[in-house]
Amino acid sequence: MSLTKQISEFAPVATPSLPLHGAHTFAPVTSAFAEENIVPSLRGQLGRGLSVEARLYVLRQLMLRATVPQEMLNSWKVEVNDDATFVSLARDARIRFRHAPATFWRDLVDGRYKVAYAEWPYPPPSPCSDLVPGFVVPFVDQAYAGPLFVMTSGDTWECPIDLLASMLLTLSRFEELQSEQRDLHGRFLAAQSVALEYNFLHRPIVDEYGLALQQVIQSLLPGWQPPERKLRVKLSHDIDEIGFPRSFSNSLGHTLKRRQPFATLRDLVGPAFGIRPTLLEAVFRITELSKIHGMASALYWKNSPKSAWDSGYDLSIKPVPEVVSRLKNEGMELGVHPSYYTFNDPRRLGDEVEHICEVIDECRVGGRQHFLRWHPSTWHDWEKCGLAYDSTVGFSDHIGFRAGTCVPYRPWSLELNREIDLLEIPLLAMDVTLAYYMRLAPEESVALLLQCAERCKIVGGVFTLLWHNRSLLDPAYGDAYKTVLSALKFSPAFDWKQALSNGQC
Repeated sequence: MSLTKQISEFAPVATPSLPLHGAHTFAPVTSAFAEENIVPSLRGQLGRGLSVEARLYVLRQLMLRATVPQEMLNSWKVEVNDDATFVSLARDARIRFRHAPATFWRDLVDGRYKVAYAEWPYPPPSPCSDLVPGFVVPFVDQAYAGPLFVMTSGDTWECPIDLLASMLLTLSRFEELQSEQRDLHGRFLAAQSVALEYNFLHRPIVDEYGLALQQVIQSLLPGWQPPERKLRVKLSHDIDEIGFPRSFSNSLGHTLKRRQPFATLRDLVGPAFGIRPTLLEAVFRITELSKIHGMASALYWKNSPKSAWDSGYDLSIKPVPEVVSRLKNEGMELGVHPSYYTFNDPRRLGDEVEHICEVIDECRVGGRQHFLRWHPSTWHDWEKCGLAYDSTVGFSDHIGFRAGTCVPYRPWSLELNREIDLLEIPLLAMDVTLAYYMRLAPEESVALLLQCAERCKIVGGVFTLLWHNRSLLDPAYGDAYKTVLSALKFSPAFDWKQALSNGQC
């Protein structure tokens, strides 16, 4: 659904999105972002500030996070002027969102920015006060210390910083468009991010702004009762390996690395008796665990040749189609896990997606890039393939909120100045991240995952977890996964199909 249709009854006064002049500037901070790293069209566009369409888009994202229903939103009047965006709720009740000055946009594209720390409009109750003691706002034009929203009169509130710009830059992953720093897999890492540098990667900062705005709206509309925020869970499994093609060293690894001698035996004698490989059988085990705990699994399948970074398997080879058919009949969600070399290769991506969709007999699916190889341009590639959603936007080297949110959303393309026809379900945590990159013990991993889930619950977001079928074979991390599932038992799953059909994202 287009942005115009989503807020069809918003009444914006579409004056040019000119920056505010005469505001205070600030001393620049050192940044690794280089001027030549921004594509010329993006540099020119951001040099003029945000478009009216971009501000309307991000305003709607903020209202969704404040749990404002669409019908209420449609009844309000929105005015976008040169210096501010105004939302008129009823009669004289208004909220003013200040726009950043021209100097901010020039400094931004040159890699100079600030992070602000704001307070609540009113003291929040516990546990909000514990998990959200205040607000962190990156990419701002001025040093600020004060409430995120300030009452300027009895029926008017103002946001003193350009919150809408900050949100858009965070959600669209602006810093990743600027930086050329990548690891050997072409990935932008948490270690390079503003969020880790300023210690807010563990918080869904964009969603937390909705909590503050909700206080403001309730003060202006005392009769409005916002809905209760509930946690939803998205359990996902990238099926990197299925035991085909068979490998003696891989089978031996079940004993030497994972202390599973019976798994090795199964793989060695299985072909003679028509027994499925251990890794393929683990797919059934991991989905069964979801059902036992009252939850659902999404399985993302590959179909690619073997490479240095791909195990290489063909979904058409027996007994894989039978396994896929059985899982589908059991109600499991099936999706795509494009291989390592589909990153930045739209043609190869399209071919793999097409073949996987044929085998799983689905035409509208979601999934995740292998190795979490991702760039904001990947959204464009997935949109061209007609995919419904992506769930790659999470860091490989650290768990947390890469896009500042755990609320699924349709991304905004800064390059194209439009909303992308693709849902992003942000990935918050991956088993490999915990065990390999962060080197956490299983009990430490469980504690961190449950803290992350609690932050999702406070804002009414989706806790998206990636656990590989191989990890289930590791006794320690297999038990850790079961502990997490027990703590989240019977949490409702995020229904992306319903969310898209209802226009909730």
